[in-house]
Amino acid sequence: MYYAAGVFGLLGLAAAGWFSTLLARADHEFSKGTTESVARAVQLSPDNAEYLSLRALQIEYEGGDVRPLLNHMATLNPSSSKPRIQLGLDAEVRGDFETAQRWLLDAARVDRQFEPGWTLANFYYRQQMPEQFWAWMRTALEVSYGDRRPAFDLCWNVTSKGQEILERAIPARREVEAAYLSYLLQTSRWADAAPAAVKLAASRNSVDLPLLYAACDALLEAGHGPAALDVWTALGQPVVDFDAPRIGHGFDWRPVSAPGITHIANRIVFSGQQRESCELLRQFLHLRPGQPYVLRWEARSSGFPAQTGLEWRVADHSAVVASHEDWQPGEFKFISSADWPVLALHYQRPTGEPRVEGYMDLRHVTLTTNADGHP
Repeated sequence: MYYAAGVFGLLGLAAAGWFSTLLARADHEFSKGTTESVARAVQLSPDNAEYLSLRALQIEYEGGDVRPLLNHMATLNPSSSKPRIQLGLDAEVRGDFETAQRWLLDAARVDRQFEPGWTLANFYYRQQMPEQFWAWMRTALEVSYGDRRPAFDLCWNVTSKGQEILERAIPARREVEAAYLSYLLQTSRWADAAPAAVKLAASRNSVDLPLLYAACDALLEAGHGPAALDVWTALGQPVVDFDAPRIGHGFDWRPVSAPGITHIANRIVFSGQQRESCELLRQFLHLRPGQPYVLRWEARSSGFPAQTGLEWRVADHSAVVASHEDWQPGEFKFISSADWPVLALHYQRPTGEPRVEGYMDLRHVTLTTNADGHP
């Protein structure tokens, strides 16, 4: 009895040694990387997925029939999408669309990650089957990561209707919504950026605020005031607010960065090294063309000559801001000639005067319609 057990033990050790030697030989052949050596590695270890994958690529490169090997790989690993995708694409190239669809759907069944869904979306795009395309594009984007631009490009190849893409392809996942909004801004699709931004704003995630403010700014700069207002409103911001700059975007006051100029709340500090002419503050307005308005403010200054060189500008109208050490009210009446003008505070060094070194404080800035109807 002990003798038999010893014999079986020795046989087991011999088998293990033989198997280890076989694997070592197979690994050695595979490491050479040639067509012949990889084929020998597959013969020695026919169930090794790494060997099979490289051998499949070699056969495909040589123009051979890779299907038997891929079928073996699919059978060997019922949870692997890779051989199924390859079989599907191979069938599509051969014009066997039914078989192609079957394999690709099977790949998506066993693997719910991005690649199977993305491959199906591309397949249905090539087959001009829009309903299936939208369904699988959305499925792919729901689990997408990294660079999504190719997916968005493909959507725009299918349709030029941004609202259709937003509704049918973009899932309610804030990372994808943010990526899509960035894509629209980068490709200057202004008309479609606003709905995408409004949708993203609904998530109320502070992480997205820089992107949403940038979208609002870009829309305003591109002349899409109504769209920018939609985004601004979706963010819960006031349309006209002349308080101290809070975020410096959208319809808020925007301090303009310029050499020699420092903004501290409502104070603008001039170092004496600023340019002879520069914009200091700006704010986009929503006005009614032909409607009279009145801008009011209080200002005080230090270090300024009698002629400050400071003035408000809106469209073709302007008004001087006077110099005074104590708070002094000012008023500027004008008739709007545009519906989305920019109100700006501008500095121009007065002729014969040195560059100012001092500061200007502003408070109680308001803009209202002019009741008497005259500028």
